Formats: sequence, C-alpha cells, structure tokens
Amino acid sequence: MNKKKEKVPFKKSVKNNIFILKMTLRLHPGFVIMRFIMGIITGLNHGISLFFVSEILNVLDRSADFTKIMWLCAGMALYTLAYELCFEWYYKLIFPRQKLDFIRKLHKHFFIKANELDLACYDTPEFYNDFVYSMRNSDKSFIRTIEQLAETLKNIIASASVFALVLTVNPIISIVILGLSLLSMVILILRNGVYFKYNLEMNDIWRKKWYIVRFFSLAEYAKEIRLSNVSDNMMNEFNKEAENECTAVKRMQLKASAYQTVLEIFTCATTLFILLFLSYKLIVTREVFIGGFTVALSASWKLRWLFTDIQNKIVQMNQDSLYADKVKTFLETESKIKSGDVELDKFESLEFENVSFKYKDEYVLNNVSFKVMAGERIAFVGYNGAGKTTTTKLIMRLYDVTDGRILINGIDIRDYDIVSLRSKLGAVFQDYKVFAATIAENVIGDSYNEKDERIIIDALNDSTFQTKLENLENGIKTELTREFYDTGTDLSGGENQKIAIARVFAHQNELVIMDEPSSALDPIAEYNLNLGIEKNAKDKTVIFITHRLSTTRHVNRIYMFENGRIIEQGSHEELIENRGKYCEMFELQAKKYRQKEE
Repeated sequence: MNKKKEKVPFKKSVKNNIFILKMTLRLHPGFVIMRFIMGIITGLNHGISLFFVSEILNVLDRSADFTKIMWLCAGMALYTLAYELCFEWYYKLIFPRQKLDFIRKLHKHFFIKANELDLACYDTPEFYNDFVYSMRNSDKSFIRTIEQLAETLKNIIASASVFALVLTVNPIISIVILGLSLLSMVILILRNGVYFKYNLEMNDIWRKKWYIVRFFSLAEYAKEIRLSNVSDNMMNEFNKEAENECTAVKRMQLKASAYQTVLEIFTCATTLFILLFLSYKLIVTREVFIGGFTVALSASWKLRWLFTDIQNKIVQMNQDSLYADKVKTFLETESKIKSGDVELDKFESLEFENVSFKYKDEYVLNNVSFKVMAGERIAFVGYNGAGKTTTTKLIMRLYDVTDGRILINGIDIRDYDIVSLRSKLGAVFQDYKVFAATIAENVIGDSYNEKDERIIIDALNDSTFQTKLENLENGIKTELTREFYDTGTDLSGGENQKIAIARVFAHQNELVIMDEPSSALDPIAEYNLNLGIEKNAKDKTVIFITHRLSTTRHVNRIYMFENGRIIEQGSHEELIENRGKYCEMFELQAKKYRQKEE
C-alpha cells in the first residue's frame, strides 16, 4: 500500500510560513530585510528595462531624434550598470555571508533548545523524528521559504510594473493580456496537479528502490548477501518496483501531455491574437507606436511567465510549510522537568520512598525504597530490564518519578536546582560515548587548559589507560575518531570505556554512578580498574550497576532487582547465605569462570 504524503491546508500553510518569517526576522533581521529589498529592486527592473526599450523605439517611430535617443541610451546604460553592480554586490558579497551567519544562529538556537529537552522526548519516535529533521534540514527549508517569499514579492512587483506600462499603451490589450495570462496559469496548475499526484504515488516505490540500492552497496550487508539467497529476492522486488514505476510514468505522461498540448495551442492562439490586434493598432489606426507594440508583446510573454512562477512558488511554500510544522513542534515543546531553587552544598544521603516510574503506559519501577548514606558502596544487580539503570536516571533527574519521592539530604530532589544537583553527580553510562575531540577534552568535558594536564593524566592512569596513552604520539592531545580529522585515532571498545571512566575520576563528584563500568574490559583490566575506583572514590558515594558479581563482593550493600522491584538486599555474604536469586546468579557466574579455567 502506498503511503500518502501529508498535504498542508492553505490556512495552515500561511501560518507556518509566517512562523518561519517571524523566526528568521528574530534571528537575523538583516538577512530578511536585504533579501526583500533585492526582491523589490529586481521586480521593478522588469518594468524599468522595458520602459527604456519602449521609449527608444517610440522616438524612432515618431521623430527619429538622435539626440533624444542618445540620452535615452545613456540613461539606460547608467541604470543597467547601477543595477548590475547592486545585483553583484548583494549576491556575491552580502547574501552568502548573511546566509551562513543565519545558519549559524539557527543551529545555535536549536542546540540550546536540544540541551533543554527532557530525556523522555528522545523516547517518543514522532517527536524524535521532528527533532532530527529540525537539526538536519531546517536551515535549508527556512532559507528556501525566505527565498520563495522574496521571489514571490519580486514577481508581484514585476507583474504590477509591467501591467502599468501596458496600460499606458492600450487599456483593452492590457486587460486581455492579464486575462489570458491568468488562464494559462490555471492550465499549468492542472498540469502540475498531475505531477503532484504522480509524486505521491511514486514516494513508496522510490523508497523501496532506494533501500534495495543501499542493500547492495553498503558494507554492513555484504556478508549476509554472500551467505544467503536474499539477493535474489531483492532483485525480484527491484524489478517489480521498476515495472510499477514504468506504469505510473506512462499514466502520468498521458495526462500531462494532454494538458501541455492544450497549453501550447492556447499559447499560440493568444500570441497570434495579440500580434494581429497590435498590428492593426500600429498599421491601420496608428493608436500604438513601435515601442508600445514591443511592450505589449513582451508583456504578454512576461506576465504569463511571472504568473506561472508565482504559482510554482506558492506550491513550493506549501510543501515547505510541512517541514515548518516539524520545527514548530520541536521548538514549542516545553521541558516537564522543572528546576527548583535549593542549592546542594554537600551530599549526605539519598533515599527512595515508595518510588514508581511509568514509561508510557507500563510501570518499569514499582514501589522501590532504599537509603544510601555518604561514603557507602552500593551495587544494583539483576537481569536486563529489571529497572537498575532507570533507577539511576531518576537519581540524576533525567526523568521524574511517577509516584513516591526521592530525597537527597532529606529534601525532595525536585526542590533542588538541577545544575547544582548534577554538579555533585558523576556517571559512567552503559552506552557511553566518546566525542570527536582530543583525549584531554573528552576527559575534562570542556576546553583543554594546561593547568588540568596533571588531573587528566592521573584520571587516565587510574582508569588503566596509561599503556595506550604512552603509545600515542600526541598523548592527551590526540584527536579521537575521524569525524573531523583523517589523522584521528579510533580506539577499541575497552579503550573507549576507559576514557569514559576517566571522566568521572577527573571531577570532584560526591556521588558516582558506575553503570557496567567494566563490561568491555578483560579480567586483569577490571581488577586494576577496581583499584583505581578505590583510590579515586575513597571519600565518595559509589553506586555500581553490574552483571559481573565479582565487583559486588566488597560493597556495603547489594540490591537485587527483578521486574522493577527490589526482591533482595544485604551484603554479599548475607545474600549468599539466603540462597536466593542473587546466590543463584553468583554461583552460575562462578561456575562459568571455573569452566574457563579448566
């Protein structure tokens, strides 16, 4: 079944284009004002250029006064030079710089907005799609809309100036030319409607064909193609879609050709009528001079082209307004997580009181209660989806609880200033990311300053990265990834994880959350990492989330999660004695380690 492309009602299209105009004016008024001024100037140029030609021909027809012709030619030359200089000055010098400056300001505006969004926004596919579009394509659609508005203004001014000039030649022919130009535009609208319906029908076909092209061209599919017969199925699907495309093209061309034929016949007929009428007025009645004849004939072609272009610009603005809707949705989304005004001076305790959290319509935490005191080592264990990581996201206020309360130092976490709260927290996320920046900038999370060198190196040593660091020619100034530089270094999964861990070691956080901090490390690196954690976090509160239960043997307390609930709690020894789920999980892992040793 073909997907139908969304159509924007005219009223909504107007509102969306006004939104783009207002936002662009707010971010860069000079860009919009200059573009509209140039639209007016280029619009008037159509009538002014035609006026000079008309006057020169009229003088030739009436008196052939060479002096007057010379002055008219001089005036025309000066005007043309001034216009061309203005045109070049704007489009070669002003417009490119203003466009780039506007793009920079627009992206900065989006970056600030993205930084304010709740994490929950990323969990909504519809919103996330709008967000991604806004970040990737909005600059193009905004600039295109301003261009379309300026060009429409230009065409309106040009049409008015040309029509006013024709009125001075002959009022009747001016009305006839206007009417015939409008009729031509109606036929073009009908023809363009055929193309629009064709594009709607083709969207699904093109999407499938493009997927198949990517399937055969991307390296990620190469191994699967060679180990199965899936390529035959894809080729058959490609052939089927190609046949559907041919059928649609044939149907579209028949209808479009019919409208085009009518348009060509109509254009020939109207041009012939105007020629005969003007010739009669020029030769028989002498009501029109050669200049007027030329103006009227040129105007009939020019007005038809201008009206057609106005119609095309309106269609384009209607399509672009659909994208403006996505940008509006993104920008008008308000954060539900509101900052309090209490400053967090020193972390003393963390307490969950009957906390539940619902993601969409499903509870992922149910009535969770526990308390952590400053300086304690705590471990959250359990199988995937038990609610461990969600619990830590609530601590960082990346989400807010659905029911219950989270208290820090006995005060509701929602009363704290978010910046103050998060400044006391450090985290190594399970899905950690390394940025396209130097190692130093990755660790410090800011621009590199020489005074931070010792802190960065110590943090990297404690995360067991020192051996790799010694082998890097540029040391902590090594660029990571090849996003920005071809000379950038790509690290292994374990090495990247050590960089992420070093971030926590480099900052004076009072509560540290380690979500699977050794998942990509071998046992020796894990052992050395634990020594580094002990060294750096001896005065800190640490919460471990881990599947490797070797980490849990030396913590103060373990919380076993299952289906969003805490089902067991206690020290390692206590939980082993209880012979519950934790014990079962520990012994299963111990058995695997013994088998590997054997």
